[in-house]
Order: sequence, then C-alpha cells, then structure tokens
Amino acid sequence: MNTSADMNMSPDMQTSADMQTSNTLLAGTTFVKRLQLIGVATTAVGIVLSVVAAMMDMERFLFDYLIAFVFWGGIGVTSVFFSMLQFLTRSGWSAAVRRIPELMGGFTPLLFILLLPIVFGVGHLYHHWVHPEPGDVILAGKQPWLNVPFFVTRLFVYVGIWVVMYFVIVGNSFRQDKSSDIKPTRRNWTLSAPITIFYGVTITFAAFDLLMSLYPHWFSTIFGVYYFAGSLVGTLAVITIIAVFLRKAGLLGDWLTSDRMHDLGKLLFAFNVFWAYIAFSQYILIWYADLPEEIVFFTYRFEHGWEVVSLLLLLIHFIVPFILLLSEDAKRNLNTLLAGAVILLFAHLLDMFWLVMPNYNHDAVTIGWMEFAPVIALGGIFMLATAWQFRRHHAIPVRDPFLAEAR
Repeated sequence: MNTSADMNMSPDMQTSADMQTSNTLLAGTTFVKRLQLIGVATTAVGIVLSVVAAMMDMERFLFDYLIAFVFWGGIGVTSVFFSMLQFLTRSGWSAAVRRIPELMGGFTPLLFILLLPIVFGVGHLYHHWVHPEPGDVILAGKQPWLNVPFFVTRLFVYVGIWVVMYFVIVGNSFRQDKSSDIKPTRRNWTLSAPITIFYGVTITFAAFDLLMSLYPHWFSTIFGVYYFAGSLVGTLAVITIIAVFLRKAGLLGDWLTSDRMHDLGKLLFAFNVFWAYIAFSQYILIWYADLPEEIVFFTYRFEHGWEVVSLLLLLIHFIVPFILLLSEDAKRNLNTLLAGAVILLFAHLLDMFWLVMPNYNHDAVTIGWMEFAPVIALGGIFMLATAWQFRRHHAIPVRDPFLAEAR
C-alpha cells in the first residue's frame, strides 16, 4: 500500500494536481457537448413516446416504466457502490476511472421523482397482493409486509439511503479535489464499510419489493444477489463505454491507458461470469426441488414464446460476451471491448424485460415500441445528469492520494 496516502499531500503533489486541472475539466469538450445534446434529444423523444404509450395502455406502460426504472436506477445506485468499493479496498489503479461512475451517480437523487409513477401505479403493477383473491392464505400471511402504505414507505426509504450514500461518498470525493490534505478520502475509508452494508440490504429488499413481489406467491432468497449482479454488470458496461469514448476522443489519455482498459475488461468479464453463476444457481435449485410453487417462475418463461427470450438471454448475457472478452488482447482492443460492453448493457436490459413482462402477460411475448419509450426517456435523463456532472467536476480525482499509482 502506498504509505504516502496516510500523510497530507506534499507541495509537489498539490502542484501536480493543479497542473492537471486543465486536462481534467471536460466541460467545454466536444464529448460533453455531444453527450448533453444526445441526452436532450433522447429525453424529449422518450417523454413524448411515453405519454402516447400511457394514453394508449396505462397498465402496459407502467410495466414498461418499471423495466426502465430498475434498469437505469440500478445502474445509477450501483455506480456509487463501485466508487465506495474502491475506497473500501483502498484501490490504487481505479483512481484513473473511479470518477466516471461518481459522475454517473448524479442520477441517483432524481430517483425520488422518477419513483412517483410506480407509487401511483401500485394497483396496476402489484394487483396480485393489492387486490388479493378471497381465501388466499399465502397473501394473507404476507399482508403485514405487502401492503401499500408500508410498501411505498419502504421504497422512499431505499431511495433516501441511496441519496445519502451518494452525497457522503461521492461528495467527499469531490471535496478531495479542493482539499490540501486527504481528510475527505480518510472519511471515505472509514465510512465505506458500514455504508456498503446499507447498500447491500437496500438493493436486496428493493429487488424483492419492486420485482419479486410482482408475483408474490413465488420467492427466491438469492433474487437480491441476482439483481445486484446484473446491475453491477450494467454499471461496468456503462463505465467501459464512457471510458472507451473518452479515449477515442483523445481525452484523459494519461490515465485511461491500455492497462486501465484491460482492468475494466477484466471486471466486466468477471462479474458477468458471477451473474451467470447466480442465475444458474437459482435455476438449478428450483429445478432440482421441482416444487409447484417455485417452478411457476420458470414455467412462465419457458413457454408461449418466452423460451425464445430465455435462450436469447443465455446467448447474449453469457455465451457471446464470454467468448468475446475471454482473451487479454480482446480486453485491450477498444473496439472489441466496446462491443462487449454494449452487448452486456443490452443484455441487462433484456434481463429486466425477462423479469418483469411475463407478469404482465405470460401467454405471449409483449414487445414493441412501447417497451422502449420509458427506457429511452430515463436513459436521456441519465445522460443529461451525467453530462451536467462532467460540466461541474473534474473527470479525474485530481488530488486523490493514489492518483500517481493509477497512471
């Protein structure tokens, strides 16, 4: 471990950080301007399409919106977790890329507002337990947990914890850019461990509430880990995509080196294998037990056309990226790495579709332009939030004590 990280910054480190400022403030670059322009256009188109979709079929729109929320919301929150994880491990190499997920985490406070359609659509989305059939013993036993007031309260508590997590961890990282000592970083070293526990608990229960309770007769104790693993893969995919575009634009070349791109590729590859392991573990245990109340989850997804979606998910979420990113050369090739990240980002979206839409209609695969409208809208908002953060903060933590080690 770099012992200099435990001391205040030397004058040389401060001078070096000040000299790097002009190279890390990307507010006026073409990259940020394009990101902002694409974000504005995407948000506008997505909102218009979403309004039309809601007017045509409100229930279907709400299920589509839930897909978009758990997709982009999971990426935003897990971006903050990724930064927190680097402080927890006192990682040196990641100082070169850690600011990218921190800027992506600027999407997190917006979840308070973006949660509202789900809150107002509870009766449509979760009608199984909001309006249970008379004599349903299982739902009667779950009623203390699955009731609308407590459900809505929990959702806002989850988001509240995530927002506090963002302002504490990422806020300290931003404050380090302006500090002559490493007190903000030390605070993150201390706080990361307990806050990680809060993240783990809230992301797990958010998965239970938002996704698993769509069909409340079924449950899986590993479901929270499954959603976390998918969100982490999606987060790493977005980080990698942004890093590749920055490098292709000739920005941050001193930090986004071939070694750092290789590191991102290794993480993306490793955690996608972890997602596949969790997915297989959940499936094989349910298949082996062969209990009617458990196999209904896969029954919905292995018939009436959903088996095609299941096979496609296996193909693009594991087999193709596994082969594509297996070699070291592939992880160092920007085009191959970009292709792998884009495939996995789309695969994560397909995974959320696979989790949600069979609860809307398991007798047929419901897919059309309406399914993409909320994803486009929230994706545009995500890009705008990220671009705004790029305009306000350095794209590299310029006074991080481990920054020299990351080059």
